[in-house]
Amino acid sequence: MKDFNDVAPVILPEEGFEGDYIIASYFYIAKSDEDIYEKAKSFAVGQTIGTWVPVPGITPEMKRKYGGKLVSIYDIPPAELTPDLPEETYHIIQIAFPDENFSPQFPMLMTTLLGNDVSTSAQVKLIDIKFSGKFLKAFKGPRFGTDGVYDYMGLGSERRPIVLNMIKPCLGYSASEGAAIFKQIALGGVDIIKDDELFADTSYSSIKDRVRLYKKAANEVYEQTGHLTRYCVNITDRFDKVLEHAKTAIEEGADFLMINFVSTGISVLQALSEMEEIKIPIVAHYATAGSMTESPFTGISTPLLLGKFARMCGADMSMFSSPYSTYPFLKRRYKQIADMHKLPFGGLRPTMPIIGGGVHPNSAEKIVNELGREVVLASGGAVLGHPMGPTEGARSMMQAAKALGKGISLAEAANQKGNEALKVSIEKWK
Repeated sequence: MKDFNDVAPVILPEEGFEGDYIIASYFYIAKSDEDIYEKAKSFAVGQTIGTWVPVPGITPEMKRKYGGKLVSIYDIPPAELTPDLPEETYHIIQIAFPDENFSPQFPMLMTTLLGNDVSTSAQVKLIDIKFSGKFLKAFKGPRFGTDGVYDYMGLGSERRPIVLNMIKPCLGYSASEGAAIFKQIALGGVDIIKDDELFADTSYSSIKDRVRLYKKAANEVYEQTGHLTRYCVNITDRFDKVLEHAKTAIEEGADFLMINFVSTGISVLQALSEMEEIKIPIVAHYATAGSMTESPFTGISTPLLLGKFARMCGADMSMFSSPYSTYPFLKRRYKQIADMHKLPFGGLRPTMPIIGGGVHPNSAEKIVNELGREVVLASGGAVLGHPMGPTEGARSMMQAAKALGKGISLAEAANQKGNEALKVSIEKWK
């Protein structure tokens, strides 16, 4: 007689969540006449040892040790009687994947969780992962983390929002032209200026030239005002070029490195963050994530991709969308991503959230009220499109950040002497 585990790849949550398994939670839509229990078991086997037809060589021991296991199925609605089933039923399915099936790394994790049956016979969305302690322990996470970023910026005791500007237009200008724009913004006292995600190494503006000229502009402003604006350079490229760009940028004096980590591959961020010779903070940008996250029915959730994954792979700061732009991003998702960055997670340092998209003083106040003061406000148009010019646009965001850091409302701050630029911003962008 075969034992139950040999017949059915199923375990109880108590065993799955306490064992050496990664527990993946999926959203799945089924027809009411579909046997979701059998479908989920087939899915668990298909993502591990199985094929679409039985094959010789699969032993009971192999099934027990390496086979995926169905942990739970949560039905929406949680019907018990057949007359209560709608035409389509919604389900959260939890599958346990043995740690033994892959070393702690993302390429094979993603292949296991989103490849094979997921890309052929089952339309599912990966909404969360409970990592085993063994798997999570292999990841170092952010080198700096939130505390380290504040210390690096010389703001150790001043826990206010950090203001980041991205130069606009996005691209199409030389390094010297970009340096002129950089200087205008830096004169307004902004904390960090970064390249746009669309602008990395080009034939007409190399990373080497930009770092050299932007840093020269930053130092000129420092000599004039006593404020040092940091430069964050976009090093996104193929893997070998990313490492080359990182080395060049550091040699030329870059303050931060930015990588479009979804488009390069998540593990490129991890490799970069774990290089001993890189001793400056790393910014992860979410560009191209929408192609993986926007469907409610397939792909991966934003809190998982932009939250947990970015933090595990070492992003000191990670950018994602504000719910106050024209992009219709759910407010609860941006709050969940920030939770993934900040809450205790396997001993990893926190990642500092960067919120971008429609960020001006009025929306900044909402963001700080929702996420707290330890956040980066990424403002482009509200700086460069300010009626009084880019310098005053930068100044208006800094005035907002300093007021919000002290718990002062922007309505009050705008009426303080010297805060005319902030008042103009508040009136222009409601």
